Amino acid sequence: MLHAVTLTYLAEADAISAHLDAHKKWLVRGFTEGKVIFAGPLNSGAGGYILFQGDNVRDIHHFLQDDPFVLHNIADAEVVSIEPALCAQDFSPQWAGKARFI
Repeated sequence: MLHAVTLTYLAEADAISAHLDAHKKWLVRGFTEGKVIFAGPLNSGAGGYILFQGDNVRDIHHFLQDDPFVLHNIADAEVVSIEPALCAQDFSPQWAGKARFI
């Protein structure tokens, strides 16, 4: 199952900058543990987006509690879960679940 997380900043730029390195280290941990597929800032500058892979949304919520942005109330995290039904041929099968490849 995939879990799309939108982070919305709740703080000013100086607070975001103060915790950005720790947030990036947390993301690297997510990549290393096989939880995070990709992450990046929103073009609007209002937050960020992270795509997670995991069987249980509770595990994603638990992992998010360790994000320095969430810990220090710098960003709010909204989680939307999806089970892919259709995927492009070059989409990674490990993230496709039972999806049909087109």
